[in-house]
Amino acid sequence: MIVAFAAALAFAAQAPRVEFHAYRVTGAAGTERVDFAGDPAAGCADRGVCGFSGSETFVPVRPDPGELATFTRTGRRIGGQAVFNGGNTTASVATAGSDATCTDALVVRRAVVTFRPAGPKVRAILHGPAGEPPVAQDAAVFATHCAGPRVGDLALAGALPSAVVPVSALRKPMILLRLAADTTFSLAGFSGHVVADVRVRLKRDRRLEQLLRASGGLLSQADLLGSSVAP
Repeated sequence: MIVAFAAALAFAAQAPRVEFHAYRVTGAAGTERVDFAGDPAAGCADRGVCGFSGSETFVPVRPDPGELATFTRTGRRIGGQAVFNGGNTTASVATAGSDATCTDALVVRRAVVTFRPAGPKVRAILHGPAGEPPVAQDAAVFATHCAGPRVGDLALAGALPSAVVPVSALRKPMILLRLAADTTFSLAGFSGHVVADVRVRLKRDRRLEQLLRASGGLLSQADLLGSSVAP
């Protein structure tokens, strides 16, 4: 997380007339469900997943104190992330011709929302976008022991939950990001459907903005927890 926020501050320092905001991540709720089945048209034979079908579901948990987000804008360049303490994933996958069902559950240690340009607006993308390094993409969200599409597959298919908001919304004291999906996909051996309504709440912290600017993004946990929210 320190690397991500240091990068945001470095981006801010290099660019003229940069707009920079910092937030506390104060809420996360909702569900993200992926229903899928092995599909010959998606290459299931090459990947050995023909006959598999099932679902995987991610449910975020309430963020801990000290979970942060940043947003930067210079002209058309937009960056930043909200990073919070993940949630829980469950999976249930059946195999054609077998009575056995694979079930698994895992605790997701980190979840990420990344800000990217969407014309004159901002797109907030849960888990993504495609091509980001592991620090920026919580690739373990669907990494269960059962067969099924992974975050990288859904990112490449353009099926990750997202929200498009005006830049002005990110200047407000409180922001609610409604990260939604109702999207079909066909990739990596599977075809399926993603349905999501994940809500992430941000509270702007002007004192934190000052601290991050002054420190270059390198703050101790005590600094992060002790910063008060300015009006």
